[in-house]
Amino acid sequence: MSTESPPDFTHVRAVLFDLFHTLVSLEVSQPPGPSVSAILGVDRDTWWRAWTDNSDDYVLGRTVLERTLPARARIANPAVTDEQIRQALLARPARFRHTITHVEPETLAGLAQLRTTNRRLGLVSNCGKDEIAAWSDSPLAPCFDTAVFSCEVGLAKPDPAIYRLAATRLGVDPAECLFVGDGGSDELDGAHAAGMTPVLLTRHLEVMGPQRIAPAAKQAAFQVRTVLDLCALLQPASH
Repeated sequence: MSTESPPDFTHVRAVLFDLFHTLVSLEVSQPPGPSVSAILGVDRDTWWRAWTDNSDDYVLGRTVLERTLPARARIANPAVTDEQIRQALLARPARFRHTITHVEPETLAGLAQLRTTNRRLGLVSNCGKDEIAAWSDSPLAPCFDTAVFSCEVGLAKPDPAIYRLAATRLGVDPAECLFVGDGGSDELDGAHAAGMTPVLLTRHLEVMGPQRIAPAAKQAAFQVRTVLDLCALLQPASH
Protein backbone atom coordinates (compact mmCIF):
# COMPACT_ATOMS: atom_id res chain seq x y z
CA MET A 1 0.00 0.00 0.00
CA SER A 2 2.94 2.32 0.58
CA THR A 3 3.58 5.02 -2.02
CA GLU A 4 6.63 7.14 -2.74
CA SER A 5 4.80 10.43 -2.25
CA PRO A 6 1.81 11.51 -0.16
CA PRO A 7 -1.57 11.55 -1.89
CA ASP A 8 -3.54 14.66 -2.63
CA PHE A 9 -5.12 16.11 0.53
CA THR A 10 -7.78 18.35 -0.94
CA HIS A 11 -10.50 15.82 -0.07
CA VAL A 12 -9.41 15.39 3.57
CA ARG A 13 -11.87 16.89 6.04
CA ALA A 14 -10.77 15.03 9.19
CA VAL A 15 -7.68 13.49 10.75
CA LEU A 16 -8.04 10.61 13.22
CA PHE A 17 -5.22 9.58 15.52
CA ASP A 18 -4.33 6.53 17.55
CA LEU A 19 -3.32 7.43 21.12
CA PHE A 20 -0.79 5.05 22.66
CA HIS A 21 2.51 4.64 20.81
CA THR A 22 1.43 7.37 18.38
CA LEU A 23 0.84 10.51 20.45
CA VAL A 24 2.12 9.24 23.80
CA SER A 25 3.98 6.24 25.19
CA LEU A 26 5.34 5.04 28.50
CA GLU A 27 8.73 4.69 26.84
CA VAL A 28 8.90 8.38 25.91
CA SER A 29 7.17 9.90 28.95
CA GLN A 30 9.23 7.80 31.38
CA PRO A 31 6.91 7.71 34.43
CA PRO A 32 8.74 7.65 37.77
CA GLY A 33 9.12 4.41 39.66
CA PRO A 34 9.52 0.80 38.53
CA SER A 35 7.63 -0.62 35.57
CA VAL A 36 4.85 -3.14 36.09
CA SER A 37 7.02 -5.89 34.65
CA ALA A 38 9.80 -5.05 37.12
CA ILE A 39 7.34 -5.09 40.01
CA LEU A 40 6.09 -8.50 38.90
CA GLY A 41 9.62 -9.85 38.50
CA VAL A 42 9.56 -10.56 34.76
CA ASP A 43 11.17 -8.99 31.71
CA ARG A 44 9.25 -6.52 29.57
CA ASP A 45 8.63 -8.90 26.64
CA THR A 46 7.30 -11.66 28.90
CA TRP A 47 4.87 -9.27 30.53
CA TRP A 48 3.79 -7.79 27.19
CA ARG A 49 2.98 -11.24 25.82
CA ALA A 50 1.01 -12.20 28.92
CA TRP A 51 -0.84 -8.87 29.00
CA THR A 52 -1.83 -8.74 25.33
CA ASP A 53 -2.75 -12.40 24.77
CA ASN A 54 -6.53 -12.70 24.40
CA SER A 55 -7.05 -9.16 25.66
CA ASP A 56 -10.41 -8.55 23.97
CA ASP A 57 -12.45 -8.48 27.18
CA TYR A 58 -10.16 -5.83 28.64
CA VAL A 59 -10.03 -3.47 25.65
CA LEU A 60 -13.76 -3.85 25.02
CA GLY A 61 -14.56 -2.83 28.59
CA ARG A 62 -15.98 -6.19 29.64
CA THR A 63 -13.56 -6.60 32.53
CA VAL A 64 -11.50 -4.34 34.77
CA LEU A 65 -7.85 -4.06 35.75
CA GLU A 66 -8.44 -5.55 39.20
CA ARG A 67 -9.56 -8.78 37.59
CA THR A 68 -7.32 -8.82 34.54
CA LEU A 69 -3.93 -7.95 36.00
CA PRO A 70 -3.75 -10.64 38.72
CA ALA A 71 -4.63 -13.38 36.24
CA ARG A 72 -2.09 -12.15 33.67
CA ALA A 73 0.57 -11.65 36.35
CA ARG A 74 0.26 -15.30 37.41
CA ILE A 75 0.66 -16.39 33.80
CA ALA A 76 3.78 -14.27 33.37
CA ASN A 77 5.25 -15.30 36.73
CA PRO A 78 3.69 -18.30 38.48
CA ALA A 79 5.68 -17.39 41.61
CA VAL A 80 4.34 -13.82 41.83
CA THR A 81 3.18 -12.77 45.28
CA ASP A 82 -0.02 -11.03 46.35
CA GLU A 83 2.07 -8.05 47.43
CA GLN A 84 3.65 -7.73 44.00
CA ILE A 85 0.19 -7.79 42.44
CA ARG A 86 -1.04 -5.15 44.89
CA GLN A 87 1.87 -2.90 43.98
CA ALA A 88 1.31 -3.44 40.26
CA LEU A 89 -2.38 -2.55 40.60
CA LEU A 90 -1.35 0.77 42.12
CA ALA A 91 1.50 1.45 39.75
CA ARG A 92 -0.16 0.79 36.41
CA PRO A 93 -2.90 3.47 36.55
CA ALA A 94 -0.38 5.96 37.96
CA ARG A 95 2.03 5.29 35.11
CA PHE A 96 -0.68 5.78 32.49
CA ARG A 97 -1.89 8.95 34.22
CA HIS A 98 1.64 10.32 33.98
CA THR A 99 1.88 9.34 30.33
CA ILE A 100 -1.32 10.97 29.12
CA THR A 101 -0.78 14.11 31.21
CA HIS A 102 2.87 14.59 30.19
CA VAL A 103 2.68 15.08 26.44
CA GLU A 104 5.60 16.29 24.36
CA PRO A 105 5.27 20.01 23.53
CA GLU A 106 5.95 19.28 19.86
CA THR A 107 2.94 16.96 19.73
CA LEU A 108 0.64 19.54 21.29
CA ALA A 109 2.00 22.21 18.96
CA GLY A 110 1.38 19.96 15.97
CA LEU A 111 -2.22 19.28 16.98
CA ALA A 112 -2.83 23.00 17.60
CA GLN A 113 -1.45 23.79 14.17
CA LEU A 114 -3.51 21.04 12.59
CA ARG A 115 -6.66 22.58 13.99
CA THR A 116 -5.91 25.74 12.02
CA THR A 117 -6.35 23.79 8.75
CA ASN A 118 -10.14 23.69 9.28
CA ARG A 119 -10.18 19.94 9.62
CA ARG A 120 -11.96 17.94 12.30
CA LEU A 121 -9.76 15.94 14.67
CA GLY A 122 -10.63 12.62 16.25
CA LEU A 123 -9.04 9.97 18.42
CA VAL A 124 -9.56 6.20 18.11
CA SER A 125 -7.87 4.12 20.80
CA ASN A 126 -7.83 0.51 21.92
CA CYS A 127 -7.55 0.83 25.69
CA GLY A 128 -8.76 -0.31 29.08
CA LYS A 129 -10.70 1.94 31.42
CA ASP A 130 -7.75 2.43 33.77
CA GLU A 131 -5.48 3.54 30.92
CA ILE A 132 -7.64 6.54 30.05
CA ALA A 133 -9.02 7.29 33.53
CA ALA A 134 -7.10 10.59 33.54
CA TRP A 135 -8.16 11.60 30.03
CA SER A 136 -10.07 14.66 31.24
CA ASP A 137 -6.84 15.95 32.79
CA SER A 138 -4.76 15.37 29.66
CA PRO A 139 -3.68 18.37 27.58
CA LEU A 140 -4.64 16.21 24.60
CA ALA A 141 -8.34 16.15 25.47
CA PRO A 142 -9.18 19.70 24.28
CA CYS A 143 -7.39 19.06 20.98
CA PHE A 144 -10.01 16.63 19.69
CA ASP A 145 -13.57 16.99 18.49
CA THR A 146 -14.28 13.41 19.52
CA ALA A 147 -12.44 10.60 21.31
CA VAL A 148 -13.57 7.03 20.68
CA PHE A 149 -12.23 4.60 23.29
CA SER A 150 -12.71 0.89 22.71
CA CYS A 151 -13.54 0.21 26.36
CA GLU A 152 -16.41 2.70 26.19
CA VAL A 153 -17.96 1.77 22.83
CA GLY A 154 -17.44 -2.01 22.81
CA LEU A 155 -15.57 -1.91 19.49
CA ALA A 156 -11.84 -2.22 18.86
CA LYS A 157 -9.39 -1.74 16.02
CA PRO A 158 -9.00 -3.17 13.43
CA ASP A 159 -12.80 -3.54 13.23
CA PRO A 160 -13.84 -1.02 10.54
CA ALA A 161 -16.89 -0.17 12.65
CA ILE A 162 -14.87 1.77 15.23
CA TYR A 163 -13.32 4.00 12.55
CA ARG A 164 -16.71 4.58 10.95
CA LEU A 165 -18.18 5.48 14.33
CA ALA A 166 -15.52 8.15 14.75
CA ALA A 167 -16.21 9.49 11.26
CA THR A 168 -19.94 9.63 11.99
CA ARG A 169 -19.30 11.56 15.19
CA LEU A 170 -17.20 14.03 13.21
CA GLY A 171 -19.84 14.37 10.51
CA VAL A 172 -17.57 13.23 7.69
CA ASP A 173 -17.33 10.30 5.32
CA PRO A 174 -14.54 7.75 6.04
CA ALA A 175 -13.12 8.47 2.58
CA GLU A 176 -12.52 12.06 3.74
CA CYS A 177 -10.35 10.92 6.68
CA LEU A 178 -6.71 10.28 7.36
CA PHE A 179 -6.00 7.78 10.12
CA VAL A 180 -2.62 8.25 11.80
CA GLY A 181 -1.12 5.50 13.96
CA ASP A 182 1.87 3.34 14.79
CA GLY A 183 0.39 0.23 13.18
CA GLY A 184 -0.30 -1.79 16.33
CA SER A 185 -3.40 -4.02 16.39
CA ASP A 186 -3.37 -4.00 12.57
CA GLU A 187 -4.92 -0.55 12.87
CA LEU A 188 -3.61 0.75 9.55
CA ASP A 189 -5.14 -2.14 7.63
CA GLY A 190 -8.35 -1.59 9.58
CA ALA A 191 -8.40 2.07 8.63
CA HIS A 192 -7.92 1.16 4.98
CA ALA A 193 -10.76 -1.38 5.20
CA ALA A 194 -12.97 1.35 6.65
CA GLY A 195 -12.25 3.55 3.63
CA MET A 196 -9.70 5.88 5.24
CA THR A 197 -6.16 6.76 4.18
CA PRO A 198 -3.73 5.14 6.67
CA VAL A 199 -0.67 7.12 7.76
CA LEU A 200 2.24 5.78 9.81
CA LEU A 201 3.69 8.09 12.50
CA THR A 202 7.09 6.93 13.73
CA ARG A 203 8.13 9.23 16.60
CA HIS A 204 7.39 6.74 19.38
CA LEU A 205 8.35 3.67 17.37
CA GLU A 206 11.85 5.13 17.04
CA VAL A 207 12.15 4.83 20.83
CA MET A 208 10.08 1.69 21.42
CA GLY A 209 11.19 -0.52 18.55
CA PRO A 210 12.68 0.88 15.34
CA GLN A 211 12.47 -2.58 13.78
CA ARG A 212 8.67 -2.20 13.70
CA ILE A 213 8.76 0.79 11.33
CA ALA A 214 9.46 -1.00 8.05
CA PRO A 215 6.73 -3.65 8.43
CA ALA A 216 4.20 -1.02 9.53
CA ALA A 217 5.10 1.22 6.59
CA LYS A 218 3.87 -1.48 4.22
CA GLN A 219 0.35 -0.96 5.59
CA ALA A 220 0.44 2.83 5.19
CA ALA A 221 -0.15 5.14 2.26
CA PHE A 222 2.79 7.18 3.54
CA GLN A 223 4.66 7.90 6.76
CA VAL A 224 5.67 10.92 8.81
CA ARG A 225 7.84 11.24 11.88
CA THR A 226 5.82 13.73 13.96
CA VAL A 227 2.49 15.53 14.02
CA LEU A 228 4.29 18.70 12.99
CA ASP A 229 5.64 16.88 9.94
CA LEU A 230 2.09 15.90 9.02
CA CYS A 231 1.02 19.53 9.36
CA ALA A 232 3.70 20.55 6.91
CA LEU A 233 2.07 18.31 4.30
CA LEU A 234 -1.49 19.49 4.86
CA GLN A 235 -2.73 22.71 3.36
CA PRO A 236 -5.71 24.53 4.91
CA ALA A 237 -8.93 22.90 3.81
CA SER A 238 -11.47 24.99 1.95
CA HIS A 239 -14.44 23.19 3.56
